[in-house]
Amino acid sequence: MGTKEKPPGKQNRGRMYLMAYFFILLTLLLIGLIIINRVVYKTGSARIYKLDSLTASYDAIIVPGCQVYPDKTPSPMLKDRLDGAIELYQAGISDRIIVSGDHRKQKYDEPWVMRNYLAAAGIPPEVIFLDHSGIDTYNTVYRAHAIFGVKKGVMATQRFHLERALYIADRLKIDLYGYATDFYDYQTRTRIKNSVREFLARAKAWYETEIKAIPSYLGDPVDLAGSGYVTLDEEQRELDPFKP
Repeated sequence: MGTKEKPPGKQNRGRMYLMAYFFILLTLLLIGLIIINRVVYKTGSARIYKLDSLTASYDAIIVPGCQVYPDKTPSPMLKDRLDGAIELYQAGISDRIIVSGDHRKQKYDEPWVMRNYLAAAGIPPEVIFLDHSGIDTYNTVYRAHAIFGVKKGVMATQRFHLERALYIADRLKIDLYGYATDFYDYQTRTRIKNSVREFLARAKAWYETEIKAIPSYLGDPVDLAGSGYVTLDEEQRELDPFKP
């Protein structure tokens, strides 16, 4: 005897129930993402200040990494962050700067490019500390406290990025504040791309702070009272254009 086939009506109803189930799941997921984004926005925005509202009592100015070009120059977005750090330093907000970025590949080194840009602008190299393992925002914020001992710091980056970074700091009980560096007129395409990416990245930040994720690599503590030269690797010491 052959296997009885389900009547077409029952098959259609099964498909409809399945589609309705997935629609409900997607709706709940979207609502959850929207709520997370609102919480991140509200928490982060409360910690963003203008230059004249910041006091000169911060352990360090923190600059998160961004794209660098093959010719060892910062992208416009990264340049804005670095220029913001220069403003903060010159205003006496802090006498220490941490440049934190991606250096997982030997030929791609965000902190090195960031450090040299600041030094070329007149920032003393010894006050610039390189964080080679700031591979994402969570790592940058976490390591600022865990490795560099920052108890009270100010971060220089774009506002959309600050909101997430400061949310992470709030959840990790780190006293971090923000200075928005939206100096460049970014293209519409870039703004849309950043908005979509940030919408999802905020959910990742929520998850990481919920489980209190520990970076896969931490390393030895670095004393900000010392010299930033200790954070250069062997190759960087050889190539350093700002040797003392």
